Amino acid sequence: MTRICRILLKAGVATTALIAMPVAAQTSSAAAKPDKVQKSKKLKKAREAVRAEPAADGAVADTNDQEILVTGTRILRPNMESNAPITVIDEAFLKERGLARIEDALSQIPQITPMLGLQGNSWTAGRAGINLRRLGQGRTLTLLNGQRLDNDVGLVPGALIERIDVLTGGASAVYGSDAIAGVVNFILKRRFNGLVLDAEASGFQHHNDNMTLLKAGKEAGYPSPNERFFGGGNFYASLAGGQDLFDKKVNVSAFLTYKEAKPVRFSDIDQTTCPLMMNPLNTEVFRNDTYVCNGTTFNQYNYFNVGGVDYANARDGSRSWRPYSTDDEVRVPRNDFIQRADRTINAGMFVSADLMADLKFNGNFMVSRTRQNAEIAVTDAFYTGDVRINCDNPFLGAQQAAILCGSAAGTTALADASTVVAWKDQFTQVMAPRIWNWRASGAVSGTVVDSIRFEASYLRTRDIFRNSTTNTYTGDVDKFARSLQARNVNGVPTCLSKIDGTDPDCVPANAFQPNSLSDETFGYLTGTGRSWQQNDLTVMMGVLSGTLGEYGIKSPFADSGIGFALVGEQRNVRSQSRGSGVWSSWTQFDGRARVRELAGEIDIPLIQGKPFFQELSINGGYRVSDYTTYEKLVHTWKAESTWAPVDGLRFRGSYNRAVRVPVLERLEGENRYPNVGTLDLCSPPRAPTSGQALQRYTFDQCSIGMTRAQYDALTSNSTCDANGFCRATLINGGNPDLKPERGRSYTAGVVIQPTSIPGFSATVDWYNIAITGAFEWSRWGMAFDQCYNEKINFWCNIYKRDPQTGRVTEIDARYSNSGRTESQGFDFSLGYNIDPRRLGIADNAGTFAVNFSGTLATRLTRQFAPNTPTWQCNGYHGFNCGEPSPKWRHVTGINWALPWVKGGVGLTWRYTGSTKISKLSKDTTLAARPTPTNPDVYPLIARLPAYSYFDFAANVAVNRYLDLRFNMQNLFDKDPPLIGDGPFGGVGQYQNTYSSYYTIRGRTLRVGLTARF
Repeated sequence: MTRICRILLKAGVATTALIAMPVAAQTSSAAAKPDKVQKSKKLKKAREAVRAEPAADGAVADTNDQEILVTGTRILRPNMESNAPITVIDEAFLKERGLARIEDALSQIPQITPMLGLQGNSWTAGRAGINLRRLGQGRTLTLLNGQRLDNDVGLVPGALIERIDVLTGGASAVYGSDAIAGVVNFILKRRFNGLVLDAEASGFQHHNDNMTLLKAGKEAGYPSPNERFFGGGNFYASLAGGQDLFDKKVNVSAFLTYKEAKPVRFSDIDQTTCPLMMNPLNTEVFRNDTYVCNGTTFNQYNYFNVGGVDYANARDGSRSWRPYSTDDEVRVPRNDFIQRADRTINAGMFVSADLMADLKFNGNFMVSRTRQNAEIAVTDAFYTGDVRINCDNPFLGAQQAAILCGSAAGTTALADASTVVAWKDQFTQVMAPRIWNWRASGAVSGTVVDSIRFEASYLRTRDIFRNSTTNTYTGDVDKFARSLQARNVNGVPTCLSKIDGTDPDCVPANAFQPNSLSDETFGYLTGTGRSWQQNDLTVMMGVLSGTLGEYGIKSPFADSGIGFALVGEQRNVRSQSRGSGVWSSWTQFDGRARVRELAGEIDIPLIQGKPFFQELSINGGYRVSDYTTYEKLVHTWKAESTWAPVDGLRFRGSYNRAVRVPVLERLEGENRYPNVGTLDLCSPPRAPTSGQALQRYTFDQCSIGMTRAQYDALTSNSTCDANGFCRATLINGGNPDLKPERGRSYTAGVVIQPTSIPGFSATVDWYNIAITGAFEWSRWGMAFDQCYNEKINFWCNIYKRDPQTGRVTEIDARYSNSGRTESQGFDFSLGYNIDPRRLGIADNAGTFAVNFSGTLATRLTRQFAPNTPTWQCNGYHGFNCGEPSPKWRHVTGINWALPWVKGGVGLTWRYTGSTKISKLSKDTTLAARPTPTNPDVYPLIARLPAYSYFDFAANVAVNRYLDLRFNMQNLFDKDPPLIGDGPFGGVGQYQNTYSSYYTIRGRTLRVGLTARF
């Protein structure tokens, strides 16, 4: 802490005159819309109106600290406005998209990368993290009422959300590490009088009439889904209530929420029943111009390569071999969950109290528990190469033993190395994520003197993530090899490794007859695994803030005084992880870190109420942090400014230097995976059984990563297969040498609110966010080419070789500070509230609101390592670019407040721009590289067209106690674009589309109510 104090005394508070402006609020029931400002006056009026209602109405009354809560600053002003552009999402917008599906609502905001939510299956499933500007979830800081929150939307009780502030751009000077891409702040209602019940039910409805998919499925012999689907029900209920006590000096409130989602399977929807591939089976030239059904390859007769000849088991079940035929291969459809089963319970309590001497206390405790289940119904292949089967194996038939062992058949000799692949059909792998989270906080605030206030707060959170899996195959080829070496012991087939004690659990495998892998063998080759991770966070913070106008500390050309905030903060982090069973290789660690920080902000109104200077102000912030996991102090700062030359026109701009300090990335241990195949053509590849042999690289080509002695030793010491892949230990996970990644962000914009057009406002903001020293896990699959062909040392350092033999022993793919990424573009918003009476059109036609929010992305680049090509993925999808990066996205809404009843209807238009396949990029690192057997073009998905979805919503207040609502998303049941099941790098690609961007479950029908007691 003394180091920090010395730095602050030397540096003072950094400020720079850039342009800034008030918040662009988005508060429509159909789309986010711009609003003039977030002012405490508005919140105060709303509170007073609420308090005028009887307590039985269950109205929400916010605590005083919410009155001045503006995301992006800790300065407290009675009329504080944000200098940075903020998107504000209100509760009406969330209700129309489902209080149980907050991730779906956030995914419609153009600045946020769409989230997969409950779609898909994965052993890491269970969370829904927010990703701003497609810069990664770890670079978005999430807050709950201004305090840190794990980046998981599922932890937030939807019915209690008053608004969500989305601030894009760096904010580390205000909030510390992780706010490189921006901040998402969930503002909850915390004070109730009476009871409020929110409930809703929804389901998906779809007409299965996609003829391309139905035809392909029929030709493959796959079962067709029912013509009409209705299912995947989501149910949500929230009960919140509270009571003022002791003449309204104390309020105690509590809530309980429950949400449940029913599963949806691949077989329910035409979009996913048939996993598409672009070429028929056994096609010699891949033109990628024909869709057929894919699936898991299954061959009940197994595969053997003995002495360079391919065999399969006899069809009649006899223990004999015949020449292998690809006609035996069939495709088996997947029947996974495209929506996981989910059940979440949230509960909590809020206490606010007015204490003596203008002191106030606010405390809360919240707990959340989530249980999910996901299933993958698959066919799997168990593979081993170079296995030496013993010639007296009791499962071998005479003919098979003769082919395998020759004259040694029936003896204890081991045959020459061969390759075996055995299949197990249609087993179900079950994953069961469990999340338990609790947080407790308390704060005392009060007035020091006049307009200067203090707040001291304490926060403690715990997040536990558990996952268990069954029937999990980890690809352990050695285990399968041991199961193929068996001998009769007292008439019972027994593994040789069990006889000699090296593997007492080994169960022998009968791979020598069709469909003969027993359940016991399958249980040995697979298994149950469990992983567990716990993160604990403690935050202690003190804030002193206020304005100095009463002391005469202000610009001579301004009426308002200088505002300031001083912050002292300490965060303690502990992270633990372990695994068991098939996940015993899961990272085992228990790490701790502490950071102590001092920060300051200053807001200076320079000129107010003068010609051409209705307002000119600057705002600056500076933070210095001392981490126990990092040897140097970390500095961040910001500078913002705003200029309003006339009423209704305001220019704003900001510059932020932000950081992401690798606490968990340094603390977590290493994962080590033995026997992973890695390319190494500096070692002689084994001669293939057929086809053309690979050529070993010369020493001149390999000299960058090895000595001549190592190269020569590999000549007789190679263990690589015919494809040049050798076995090594893959290492990933934490890296204690990581340094902070640093981001700089610029914004510049204009807000137009002409007084001549009441109810109209528009904003345009330019942004640029660049990150250097970005955390990247090493793409070890690229290492050999980048090292030995491109001669880039970074990639050569990934390979760790034995000093004597030259063999690759380890592949170091841990996190490193090797990356660089940049995102740039423009944000647009517009809102217009129209009263026909003002225009002289009609006296009783209700009112209308038009809202628009769009983002034009002009740059999205990523570089994984120094001196390597930079990928430009803006406007592209697939392969190295992964999910679509459309240049343009928007959400537009029009709402009509009905004149006859208290309620209204609305229509929303969601738009995603077109993208091209990255193989068509002008960037040579992304573009196609044709081969004689694959032209490497994809005419079926060369361009994903622009997509529009339309949503409808209606609500009505039946009386003062009951509101009803109905909404329908994807009004016209529009099918998504097809991409097939291939190497396109998209989340959810096994669902034949990018399911985070495009709807695969048809239209959503939802009904809900709000009841007050």
